[in-house]
Amino acid sequence: MRKYLKCVSIDGAIDTDLLKKLNPFFAQYKPLNYKKGQVILRPEDKIEYIYFIEKGYLKFYYLSPDGKELTFLIYKPGYIFPLLFTFLGNAVTRYYFEAYTPLTLRRAPRETFTELISTNTFLMFSLSQEVVIRWQELLNRMELLKLGNAFQNVAYIIGLCADQFGTKIGDEVTIDLPLAHKDIASMVGLTRETVSLEMKKMEQLGVIAYKRNNITIKDINLFKRKTNIANNYDFT
Repeated sequence: MRKYLKCVSIDGAIDTDLLKKLNPFFAQYKPLNYKKGQVILRPEDKIEYIYFIEKGYLKFYYLSPDGKELTFLIYKPGYIFPLLFTFLGNAVTRYYFEAYTPLTLRRAPRETFTELISTNTFLMFSLSQEVVIRWQELLNRMELLKLGNAFQNVAYIIGLCADQFGTKIGDEVTIDLPLAHKDIASMVGLTRETVSLEMKKMEQLGVIAYKRNNITIKDINLFKRKTNIANNYDFT
């Protein structure tokens, strides 16, 4: 796994020191609750606010003209969006930001947030790193999509989700995110049926199982060996 810079933790979450500075800022704004599937931002919406995820998970995706969904990232508590478009100065987005689970957000006016980070070098540097890390993940996935097969693509996403959203007990990691086959398919550009077949292969290999509808990697080292993604994750 790539070793992140000091201001960002190893699992991709924003570092505690950064959160200590951001929490008081966003705490002045009232919490907003969204139901699963509710869209927060959609294409052509004007970006007037910056959102802080307090509880739940958010999906960032693109919807093609023929209705095909491509999920780029899933954000967890502690993330801020849409950061990239704020740094680029975009007034609108081409993408969707949707509640993947029930979601609690706090939002600040974009201008107010921009003033905050423009006068704080630490925040600007740290948040810039966060943007780079998220897009590096996308580049890694694009590379694998070109070079890997369906089995490796699905294994990569399971490993990525376990690394970012997993709870580790011994050699076992359970993904604390309700990850359906159609969601994995959306992340790797495969059909749901293909993902189901590849997941079945992993079950037969004895590297994954299901616990209360959540995916569990039964043995980290075995999973890495059997799926040939040994160099991608440390699961630390």
